[in-house]
Amino acid sequence: MAIRIVTDSTCDLPPALIQASGITVVPLTVFFDDAPFLDSVEITADEFYVRLSESRTLPRTSQPSVELFREAYERCGADGDEVVSIHLSSKLSGTLNAASVAREEVSPGVHVDLIDSYNVSLGLGLIVLEAAHAANTGAGLAEVVATARRAMDRVSVHVAVDTLEYLQKGGRIGRARSFLGSVLSIKPILHVEDGEVAPFERVRTRAKAVERIFEIASSMARTKTLFVACSGNDDEARELIERLRPVLPHTDIILGQLGPVVGVYAGPNALGIAALERE
Repeated sequence: MAIRIVTDSTCDLPPALIQASGITVVPLTVFFDDAPFLDSVEITADEFYVRLSESRTLPRTSQPSVELFREAYERCGADGDEVVSIHLSSKLSGTLNAASVAREEVSPGVHVDLIDSYNVSLGLGLIVLEAAHAANTGAGLAEVVATARRAMDRVSVHVAVDTLEYLQKGGRIGRARSFLGSVLSIKPILHVEDGEVAPFERVRTRAKAVERIFEIASSMARTKTLFVACSGNDDEARELIERLRPVLPHTDIILGQLGPVVGVYAGPNALGIAALERE
C-alpha cells in the first residue's frame, strides 16, 4: 500500500517536478468572459499572460468541481493506496471545501486525509513536495501528514506586485487592503500570513522592489529549497537566481512561474520567492 499525494493547480509546481514526484493535480478553472480554461491543462501560463494583456475585462476563476476531486481520489485509491490531499488556503478559495465534499462521496475503502496548507502558489508547492518526498521514500500515512504539517511552519512567501488592482478586483486582497490609497509610485511587497494575503513592505520603485526581494532571500541562510517565480517575462527571475546562487550555495534554487489562476490576482510583472527552511 502506497501513499498518493493530491493537490490543486495553484501549487504552480513545474510539470517536470510534478511528474517526477508522482503528484496528482486537480485543476481550477480560469474564465475569460464566458470561455473556461482548465488551469495549466487547457491554458499554459505563457498563453494566459499574453491573453491577460489583451483582455479588456479581468478574468475570473473557479474552484474544481466535486466530481473532479472524486474522480482523482477514486483513481489514486483504486489499488488500496491512501490519499493525502493538500490544498490552497481555505481563506482564499472554496477548493478545500469541494475536496471535503468529494471525500464523503468516494467509494468505501478509499481513504483521504485533507490538509489546508494556509498557503498558495509555490508556498503550497513546497509543502506538497515535502509530503511527496516522504511518501516516495516509504513513509506511512501518519508520517506523510506530519511531514506536510511541519513544512507548513517552515514555508514563507514574499511577492512584489506592480499593482494591487488585480487582487482588489478579484476579491482576494485580504489585509493588503491597507496598502490601497498609496501614491501610484509605491510598489507593494506582500506575503502570505495565516492563510491570507498580507502587507509586508512598500518601496518606491520597481528596482527597489526587486532589490528588496533579493535581500529577503539572501537573509534566509537556512533555506533548503527556494523558488524564484514571476508572472510573465522571466528575465528578472533568472537574473535574481544568478545573483542568489553564490549567496545561498547550499540552497536548491528553482525557477518557477505563477500559473494562470494565481496570475489572475497577482497580475503581470509580479516577482516573488517561496522558501522552505531546513528542519
